[in-house]
Amino acid sequence: MHEDKGICKGTCKEYKVRKPRDGTSRYSSGQVRCQICGVFMSREACHDREDRPVTDETVDLYCNCCNCMVRSRPRNKPGTKHSKKTPQKEYDELKELRKKY
Repeated sequence: MHEDKGICKGTCKEYKVRKPRDGTSRYSSGQVRCQICGVFMSREACHDREDRPVTDETVDLYCNCCNCMVRSRPRNKPGTKHSKKTPQKEYDELKELRKKY
């Protein structure tokens, strides 16, 4: 395992990729994002938990530059609507659920 963690050494810049022009998302096209380095990069710039090169089946990906886990999925799902409930409405719904059980 890498000793130093969380410091960008700049080696990730050679794996930096551009946004796909066909309109697909970066994550669906196989790109990953390192939050420490602040760049989107290809999966080849990563390794797994045991410092082995990444395959298509690898789930936990770590940046070769800073050894921090990279994001391979978006933080939110586009198209989902969040309901704005007041705390009183949430309390009333929980109260009704408790009455049922």
